[in-house]
Amino acid sequence: MKPTGRMVAGACLAALVVGGLFFGASRRSWSLDPGSYVVPVLGDSARIFSEAVTTYTLSSEDKGFSLPDTPFQKVLEEKSSSDRKFITLRAGLLEPAPGPASDDTADTRFLTIASPSITKLAAQFRGKTPEIREVARFVYNYIDHKQLGVPFLPAEEIAASRTGDCTEHAMLVIAILRARGVPARAVVGMLFTDEFMGEKNVFVYHMWAEAYTGNRWEIVDATRPDEMHPNRYIAFATHHLKTSMPLNYLKAVKALKNLTVLYSGD
Repeated sequence: MKPTGRMVAGACLAALVVGGLFFGASRRSWSLDPGSYVVPVLGDSARIFSEAVTTYTLSSEDKGFSLPDTPFQKVLEEKSSSDRKFITLRAGLLEPAPGPASDDTADTRFLTIASPSITKLAAQFRGKTPEIREVARFVYNYIDHKQLGVPFLPAEEIAASRTGDCTEHAMLVIAILRARGVPARAVVGMLFTDEFMGEKNVFVYHMWAEAYTGNRWEIVDATRPDEMHPNRYIAFATHHLKTSMPLNYLKAVKALKNLTVLYSGD
């Protein structure tokens, strides 16, 4: 099945998680079985679309399951039963968080912000600090071949191919922002969407960016640049983009055995 722009924008899986980890997976092995990529939401999940802040309870069979506090989510409670770990968190517009670290403006072998292609793209945004949405819209339109399952590639290769899913959108937007001096970082987790391949009101595995501007963090999702719904994102880990598989990401993925999500209200 050829992915549509809607599929990529709503749930581009970007070689993330399918019962394990497959960063850099062969395109030949890519399978679009929606049951592998979606997490149904128990409860009155349709209410999520009208909320700014939402409370969820997630559970996993892995007793090491954990979720981070971010500028857009806060863990409220953790508890365990004999066979599952439960985490209740609130997602949405929260209090200001600590500012960026030095790594949030650094170059990496995957971001390649000093390469001619990234420098050229970044130069299109005049002024010292570009408008975050403007960069996101540019990347959405620039990657004009929306394709699921692209291997984890450096930003300069993404700029050349103009092909990708959520990983490539996040990588390129972060590269451009950092090239312009804007702190930005990658986040891996899940996005709540109204539809993915026939499945309604589900979470799908996803990658997006966070950028620091105006003394606060913003979610920057270049697969859907004109939408701003932080309560629909659940972060598993940040990704430092220095290697394809950072340890904190591997730990987060390991804990996703039989993951469930319960809508717990606003």
